[in-house]
Amino acid sequence: MTTKFRVLSVPQLPTLDSGAIPGFDVSAWHAMWTPKGLPKDVSDKFVAALQTALKDPKVVERFASLGTEPAAPAFATPGALKSHLAAEVKRWDVLIKAAGIKGN
Repeated sequence: MTTKFRVLSVPQLPTLDSGAIPGFDVSAWHAMWTPKGLPKDVSDKFVAALQTALKDPKVVERFASLGTEPAAPAFATPGALKSHLAAEVKRWDVLIKAAGIKGN
């Protein structure tokens, strides 16, 4: 398992972080964006609906069937997404440059 934490759908599968490669954490993640300049009241309603949906048992079950889990509520906010995206760009940019990977 490449994620830092075990996944509920396969709890018996150890993570690389827990043994072979401490600190290893690579995972897929999903995000939803809204148009730039969306009014705050509309954005707040969107976030509230998303928070509700991520707790829905059918949504949780569907994520589990894909071998993943929905984001925790604290991570399903515009601010959390902005921070996560910035960290991912910084993290992977360093590795791409260090490996000398170039685009076409």
